[in-house]
Amino acid sequence: MQHVIIGAGPAGVVAAESIRKFDKSSTVTLVSNESERPYSRLAIPRFLQGIIAEKDTYLRCGQDYFASQSIDVRRGCVVKVDSRNDSVNLADGTRLEYDRLLIATGCRPEKPAIPGRELPGVVNCWTLEDARKIVCNLGINSRLIVVGGGFIGFVIIDALARTGAHIDVIEKGNRILPHLMNDEASRLIQSWCDKKGIEVKTCVDIEAIERRCATSGYAGSGSHLSVLLDNGDTLNADMVIFTTGTKINTKFLEGSEIAFDHGVLVDERLNTNMPNVFAAGDACQGLGFSTGGRRVQAVQLTASEHGRIAAANMCGFKARYSGSITMNVLDTLGLVSSSFGAWNGVEGGESVTYSLSGNYTYLNLQFNEDKLVGGSCIGNTECLQQLPRLIHAHTPLKEWKKRLMDDPCRLGEAYHALSQADISNN
Repeated sequence: MQHVIIGAGPAGVVAAESIRKFDKSSTVTLVSNESERPYSRLAIPRFLQGIIAEKDTYLRCGQDYFASQSIDVRRGCVVKVDSRNDSVNLADGTRLEYDRLLIATGCRPEKPAIPGRELPGVVNCWTLEDARKIVCNLGINSRLIVVGGGFIGFVIIDALARTGAHIDVIEKGNRILPHLMNDEASRLIQSWCDKKGIEVKTCVDIEAIERRCATSGYAGSGSHLSVLLDNGDTLNADMVIFTTGTKINTKFLEGSEIAFDHGVLVDERLNTNMPNVFAAGDACQGLGFSTGGRRVQAVQLTASEHGRIAAANMCGFKARYSGSITMNVLDTLGLVSSSFGAWNGVEGGESVTYSLSGNYTYLNLQFNEDKLVGGSCIGNTECLQQLPRLIHAHTPLKEWKKRLMDDPCRLGEAYHALSQADISNN
């Protein structure tokens, strides 16, 4: 049996390891389009801060780890999947045949088509190579512009702000974190950013980036960057870092007969419309827990679980995935914010909010009948366990719904009471 896995992120690596555990004799080939050893993007923020060394970003220790597991890691870019002949074509002309194929290609960053985007010092922060460029040119007093006020942007903002850099955030929408938080919660986080010296500018976009002469600048080139905004303002920066969004890597599937929409379409077994082709991780458009529909869940925990389940099914077992809960957790210079499940509510549902802006405390709970289906929280780390577990349990709240509607701060009591009831019932 020949197993081919496209993509060496967490989904691909966990799948390769799992296949090897299930099947000691089949070949396992892991195809990576980067020259790096497989690494974790979750580790990049800590690398930017200098907390860890580059070697600590690798997903597995040891130069020979994959060889020791009889996993063949190939460097190359997949340009075509020939599903009729069960083969994969690489850009260098290599052809890999497979009995089972896993697509775990993840996403790639998108840099808006604006003048000056190719200038030195204008970068993404997505790959380890991107992070190297930033670290090599980052000083305590660096002036940085981060373009994009979404989840990825704020992960990078937190890391870079902790290095002592001055940061301006450019968000063309009317608020930050629009896919994680509602208006009130977004305003609270922006207020915290202002307090910490991070200047957030909303409802504004970049028109162009230009090089300007100065006494110092990016890579010692003797220049700074000038960023022209569409409101007429100009900002100077040492680096401009784009975090404006990603696009799922599915172009190589065109003409393959493998079905994809926003991501690769899969069933509860992570099987595509082709019986011997599976998908996992950020490239996978699978079952969502909250809606029951198909959605992309770009979370490393989900990617790893996808990898295990896909591997089991590729080896002939019957494993099912119950769906992903939306999970977003951010630490912005000490202020922890999170949202889970249907955090913005469901049609016909009810909600309750507790907010204490002076203490940067916020809690919103979303209900569908007597079940908790979503919530968001700022400043309370206990919610990081309680909210997702209550949502995933899908347990009827009974009398606890009214208690929470009257006082959402009793969430901890509800969690412990309902958890104890479940233990007693079992």
